[in-house]
Amino acid sequence: MSVTYPDRAVNGNIQGRVQVLFIVDKEGDVIDPYIWKSVEYSLDDETMRVIRESGQWEPVFQNGRHVKSYKLQPLNFKLE
Repeated sequence: MSVTYPDRAVNGNIQGRVQVLFIVDKEGDVIDPYIWKSVEYSLDDETMRVIRESGQWEPVFQNGRHVKSYKLQPLNFKLE
């Protein structure tokens, strides 16, 4: 899976770091992602798409078992 820079952001010369907060459950599934820090809605939408399609994450291992945890994941958008 790859990140696609949205046309709206390219045409508007919009760059920045979007941060998304979500839970990784005991099985490694992403639950309840939401934008913690927004840049512009087209970049926010792309960030949400990437996180939702990212598949399984490694769950936290604590006291001999897997537990759910919160993850704050940044995604940087920079035009070259």
